[in-house]
Amino acid sequence: MAGRIQLDPAAVRVVVSRLASRDVARVAREVEARAKQLAPVDTGRLRSSITVRPSLSLRGPSVRVSADVSYATYVENGTAPHIIRPRRRKALKFRVGGRTVFATVVHHPGTKGVHFMARAVREVGLRNGYNVRLQ
Repeated sequence: MAGRIQLDPAAVRVVVSRLASRDVARVAREVEARAKQLAPVDTGRLRSSITVRPSLSLRGPSVRVSADVSYATYVENGTAPHIIRPRRRKALKFRVGGRTVFATVVHHPGTKGVHFMARAVREVGLRNGYNVRLQ
């Protein structure tokens, strides 16, 4: 005589959630590692600020991979041309081609974005079979 199997939906959700949490956490750690490889290095502060924060909500497991330094957005997305003026002194001081230069205003041409985070998400996501769409 064949027995009936009844599944408790709440128990199934817990098991699926735990499995999904492990997969999401694993992929997030891969994204973190790849982003650290791709991040440009001057002092290493940007690279060392890249972290993973897991969480669980009603929608399921999620993670946040972020770089927690004030200039991370500018490195990722670039900057438009802008003017730089001194704040605390009368002039800006910097080196160009081995020479020390003083200026009261600098017309910065802007920078291109490095997109190290977006590239890390895209590469790792596609490698793990996720449909990746960046905004």
